[in-house]
Amino acid sequence: MKKFEKYDVEKPEWNLISKEEVSLLKMKLGKSHRKESDWEVIKEILGKRNVLTFIPPKKSKGLTTIEKVLCENGNLIAFTNMDDCTRHIQVLQFKGKFRGYVEIGYIPFEDVLDIADQHDMNVLIDVNDEGNCKCLMYESGEQRLKAVIMTYLK
Repeated sequence: MKKFEKYDVEKPEWNLISKEEVSLLKMKLGKSHRKESDWEVIKEILGKRNVLTFIPPKKSKGLTTIEKVLCENGNLIAFTNMDDCTRHIQVLQFKGKFRGYVEIGYIPFEDVLDIADQHDMNVLIDVNDEGNCKCLMYESGEQRLKAVIMTYLK
């Protein structure tokens, strides 16, 4: 069983990604081209920290969980920070995917990758519903992290 507890900003032992590290990740992701040294920084931050995910209510449209990690459109979903996580929850609620409260928790990033590999799934990190959203994706088939641009039809 993977460790999954409710989010509490006052618990440094949860080993969440710091605001400074989130800013650094977003800066590296925002580049038009990333060098190997950029990828090393990204992998180092993610590899030593926990990420956030949430469990939607039982009556959710098109949302499930796999080993307590959110699964949406066949992808596992994780977040590096609470702002992106809560924004995604609000968008899903606005779209009518679910009503009510969700359980937000943390899990080591490496465990998310293990779950993805076991279930042959990809992981989207800090995905949002903005047009042409740039986010990180772990592709389990290739077992590699990449930057992707997600487009959504309105």
